[in-house]
Amino acid sequence: MSTWIIGAGGFGRETLNVYRDGGRDREVAGFLEEQCAEPGRLVNGKPVRDWSSLDALPRDTLLIAAIGSAARGRLIDEAANRGFRFDTAIHPSVNRSAWVRIAEGTIVCANCILTTQVEVGPHAILNLACTIGHDVKIGRLVTLSPGVHVSGRVTIEDAAFVGTGAVIIERVTIGAGAVIGAGAVVTKDVPPGVTAVGVPARPVRGPA
Repeated sequence: MSTWIIGAGGFGRETLNVYRDGGRDREVAGFLEEQCAEPGRLVNGKPVRDWSSLDALPRDTLLIAAIGSAARGRLIDEAANRGFRFDTAIHPSVNRSAWVRIAEGTIVCANCILTTQVEVGPHAILNLACTIGHDVKIGRLVTLSPGVHVSGRVTIEDAAFVGTGAVIIERVTIGAGAVIGAGAVVTKDVPPGVTAVGVPARPVRGPA
């Protein structure tokens, strides 16, 4: 059984490092990329195939989506509808208790800390050095950029994006599809689809 990483960009290469650092390099067969300009080229020693080749892969192939854009959810749904399942990649340096649940398809990068009674939904990305406090719930397709700090009893709903170095104070809810700017300090709930920036974070744009 092999794993293909969806996305051959910067985060795709970082995800390959998660496998390598965990001694799982041989499991990764290569990268899948939409509209691949150079099929067959090597990226960090692994071949890149066009997304259109997905159906040629054996159905026991595992996938993992390493894309930070909105395309992630669409490609995951396409692959799932074709019967593919997803791997989970957790860097060996991650500090997590026995009371942490991480769902299928999630990527947790180096030096993250997840304390206790933490739930991470499917296909989330926890980038480098994030800290997640007690009783936190992280939804499907959430992206936490490097250095995000999440206090206890926070809820981050599906497909929310949190920028580099942001801090989310205890008991706050980040709504589905919300965007938190880099370096923001979130002290109050952020409604779904809203972008919030600054210290303290304030909304700058509502849902489209």
